[in-house]
Amino acid sequence: MSTIDRIRYYDGEFLRAFDFSDEQTYHVEMRRRLNRYLHLCGIVQGLTLVSPEGSDGVSILPGMAIDALGREIYVYAPYTLGDGDVTTNRITIPGTYDVWLRYQKSPGTPPSSGYGNCNQTNQYTRWVESFSVSLLPSPSSPFTTPGFAETDTDDPGQDQVGVLLGTVSINPTSSKATFSSPQFNPRCKLLGVVAQRIHTPPGSDTAQVSSLLPQFNFWNQPSGGLNTPLTPPVSLEIKPNIFAERNLIVGPDFPLAPNPTVTVTPNPVSTAGSVKIAGDLFVQGNIYSPTTTGADTQWNGLSTHVQQLVKASVLDVLTDSEFATIPFPMPPSGKGFTSSKLLTSTRLSSFSNVVPIAFLLSSSFDPAVSPGSQVSLSIDSIGFTPNPPTSNQVTVNTSWTALPVDMSGKCAFKSFSIFFVAVCFA
Repeated sequence: MSTIDRIRYYDGEFLRAFDFSDEQTYHVEMRRRLNRYLHLCGIVQGLTLVSPEGSDGVSILPGMAIDALGREIYVYAPYTLGDGDVTTNRITIPGTYDVWLRYQKSPGTPPSSGYGNCNQTNQYTRWVESFSVSLLPSPSSPFTTPGFAETDTDDPGQDQVGVLLGTVSINPTSSKATFSSPQFNPRCKLLGVVAQRIHTPPGSDTAQVSSLLPQFNFWNQPSGGLNTPLTPPVSLEIKPNIFAERNLIVGPDFPLAPNPTVTVTPNPVSTAGSVKIAGDLFVQGNIYSPTTTGADTQWNGLSTHVQQLVKASVLDVLTDSEFATIPFPMPPSGKGFTSSKLLTSTRLSSFSNVVPIAFLLSSSFDPAVSPGSQVSLSIDSIGFTPNPPTSNQVTVNTSWTALPVDMSGKCAFKSFSIFFVAVCFA
């Protein structure tokens, strides 16, 4: 179709049946264009597949849908799937089938008695718009979404356009329950809206209608009551959920990296979606954040999550000293000796990590041993041992070397002190 033709009447015009048909076709097609291009096709209301309580079989509850050609499909009373649907859809193999609801029309209401034309067939005064049920092996896709230029022939026999209601199990050989297990399939679609902007009533524009509608008071209404979408009628109500597949911006956009530059990892300006709120955020309830421990993810309220983050940053510094006496005799290498100290925390009940530190404080030295030799007293390694891993105690271990050692195994050092430190993290 490249043009839109609307009937133009003039006085004295001779009208025939096709003129009235064209008049009606114009209005039907324009309404369907609105349905088709302003909406996403799908279930408008109802049309749930159910198994009636206490009986076998599956029924379609009353409701309405709009198909991909903009045609309204109504079901006014519960429709129970039966043997006729099995025969019509030529089902011979048990399995899971998609339930498609399709637009259907048929002529009805013959002319009043005495007003029919004896030489003319197909004399009906109405089109009866109803529906048919198509059952196809799941998953099915019986039609391609019509493009913008494709027209509706208004003949459902020439297309397979329909609205998916869900799936059912069909066993054509069963003598008890031919239809069972109705389910709403994720491929089913509810009616949507094609729009870039949604504008509430003009009361939201205080410059326009301050005298017509009350202004929106963020805190409450002037009378002290709580705001609702209708009091004052300047708001948008969404029930029950809202999903933003990309970015959500509430209020005017603003730069995410002011001076100084804020670095966030991962980058929040991504296709994964982020939220910007240009104003205050009020929450009546908890804000949840995930905490991952090993392979498990636990969702905690914001206050609990912050407490865990603060706790994870808490540390305790434990200190103590040990007086060590040089053993006799010592091996010529002066190595192989250890010292340790048990430290106890009074702030933390357990540790997630420990940083051990040890250093020498003072020593007693005998210069008569190996005179002229270079002397050294050093700590070779530092480690720790939790006692046990979940307790508030930790043992800091050290190995040390003392040189020189004379021929008898006597060391130039007699004794020394080690200062032990354990930096413990919760």
